[in-house]
Amino acid sequence: MSGAWNWILGRYGQSVTVVQDGRQTACMAFLQPALETGTDWFQNLPTPLGETRRDRWLYLGPADVALTDFKDGYVAWAGFRFDLRAAQPVCVGDETVYWWALLAPRAREKTEGDGET
Repeated sequence: MSGAWNWILGRYGQSVTVVQDGRQTACMAFLQPALETGTDWFQNLPTPLGETRRDRWLYLGPADVALTDFKDGYVAWAGFRFDLRAAQPVCVGDETVYWWALLAPRAREKTEGDGET
């Protein structure tokens, strides 16, 4: 089952880098904004400490790149860094087919060469 998923990621996914525990793992994954209807999803949200972005991104990645024990880790794509908000493996039977995650952009905006693979 995961062989077919890896083929789909290889053909249609984006090159991302998963950084966790000081290790960088380059892989293919789907990464796109998590769109929500009826809200101002991509606007900044005022907080007592200033404005913060509130948009979220959907990540669907390979089964062999587990999103566990993330701590200070992040996902890098196209010069952006994303923090992990939630993640879980998606299984068929006992086999992990892919990883689902919800990501949030880091406060720091795009920097040259950051996360390029």
